[in-house]
Amino acid sequence: MAIMTAEAQTESGPPKVTEAGLGEQVSGPEKILAKTIHEDPEVTLYENFVSQEEVDHLIQLCEGRWERSKVSKGKATDLHGMNKGEASHPLGEEGYGDTRTSSSVHLEWNETIVTERIAARVAAVTGTCLAQVEPLVMLRYEPGQFFKLHHDGSMRPSTVFVYLNGLEPGGGGETSFPHLGFQVRPAALTALMWPNRLPSGEGDMRVKHEAKPVKNGIKYAMNCFVNIHRQRDTSNITVFQQRENDEPLKLES
Repeated sequence: MAIMTAEAQTESGPPKVTEAGLGEQVSGPEKILAKTIHEDPEVTLYENFVSQEEVDHLIQLCEGRWERSKVSKGKATDLHGMNKGEASHPLGEEGYGDTRTSSSVHLEWNETIVTERIAARVAAVTGTCLAQVEPLVMLRYEPGQFFKLHHDGSMRPSTVFVYLNGLEPGGGGETSFPHLGFQVRPAALTALMWPNRLPSGEGDMRVKHEAKPVKNGIKYAMNCFVNIHRQRDTSNITVFQQRENDEPLKLES
């Protein structure tokens, strides 16, 4: 299946950023290709989800900003929707743990237009509005680094995990879904999408996953989470999905 890329614009043009025009000249992918690799729950692999120009731009933005990744610490009943009321900390409390050894950079929306464009694609493929896309998180895994078995939380209906670069066969860094019986090797410019939430609202524990240790090279990736709650006001942004017939389809922002 092929879908055209989605872009975000304000009423007066591209979203404004701190540095005028930052990322405006960075070209995105022309066409995104989708393939279902697991039926229930449905896991989708996208090719050309980002362009190499976007990858280079984002990695350059992260220079000198990498910090040790944190993990969400909280009650399972809160994080996975098994309580009857609202969680006191819907995203959990962030802290360091020995289950995760990667580095991260949390990108701000006003840093570059590229983040808005990628968020628009995330909203399009997950069927949600732009306001529900959480701030994007860049990831770096060096040799020996990993993220042990975990779940992204039932407050996140969908995860889109972007592989910014690939690793050679035997290089490690696979995303493993042990309960589903498969793993995915990092491939440049691809993305993996899966649901985290059952119809009841509880977390789907079948999609627990882990980042296998990197053996050779450096793995760059990006977390794109969709939340059940709106994360910001996007009323000034319009999202368009360019379809095969070249007629733009307006999506909810």
